[in-house]
Amino acid sequence: KMTMVPEIVDMEMPVEGVFHNLVIVKIHKEYAGQGQKVMNAMWGAGQMMFNKILALTSSAVNEKDGGDYFPLSDYTKLARDIFRNIYVSQGPMDVLDHSCSKLGFGGKMCIDGTGKFEEEIAENASGAYSAAGFDKARIAKEFAEIRFINDDLLKKDIPCLVVSVKKNRAGHIRELHHQLCERREMEGLKMILYVEHTVDANDLPVALWRFCNNLDPKRDSILAQRPSLADDKKIFSCMGFDGALKTKAYDDFQRDWPNIIVADDATIASVDQKWDGLGIGPFIPSPSLKYKDQIYGEEAIADRI
Repeated sequence: KMTMVPEIVDMEMPVEGVFHNLVIVKIHKEYAGQGQKVMNAMWGAGQMMFNKILALTSSAVNEKDGGDYFPLSDYTKLARDIFRNIYVSQGPMDVLDHSCSKLGFGGKMCIDGTGKFEEEIAENASGAYSAAGFDKARIAKEFAEIRFINDDLLKKDIPCLVVSVKKNRAGHIRELHHQLCERREMEGLKMILYVEHTVDANDLPVALWRFCNNLDPKRDSILAQRPSLADDKKIFSCMGFDGALKTKAYDDFQRDWPNIIVADDATIASVDQKWDGLGIGPFIPSPSLKYKDQIYGEEAIADRI
């Protein structure tokens, strides 16, 4: 990929994205629109055509800015810097992706967090987010469908919330997103990721894994916009993404939705018993234990519908 797209400096595929679902790319940026150029080149390059979420960042936009901003492994710094422009498209998807609208065909998203030239800057965008007035306990009390709110990213100056929601009607997430974005304390927030109510939003690696699995960025994106409450000449925009599981009743989605695969109790016990003799390091409890209460069988789905 770096040979085909020479401005690429580095690439990262976080484990939570399971390779295709989330790819981070750093480029050396020299002109306006270069992020979109790389986006199209990547989605047209071999198996990268299966990518669902592409996040772009850049080394300095010109030499006087001085070198790279940070390594891609510094996810906190990356997330602070990346919420700038979002592009949504459609194209080929992995046939194993259960969430895309049609088999092997679905939505893609590029978050262009590259440094911006003057031509790329929106003059009427609202300012930076401040978490000073955010009260997740009050919000959870007002919206009974909300199970968890992860506001840890706000405390790190990352303008993103992760929210676990129990859907109970068609269009529920869209309606909820617009209601939340009308609130004054949301001003400047850039993105809200919604996950299923059985997912603990405070377990960020798991929540991100589940979110990436269950999202079709084109179908499941919700843009909320309104005049800024701080400056009516500015526009406040916040993207919401419905990363919860989809059903025919609530989402008009008819494809089968897979369960999380977990080992049975006998297999877990057998591995635990053999662990000390395997010589593979300190004991690690089976990951299956975390997901046993998150299985979506027919009874669970029927209960939701």
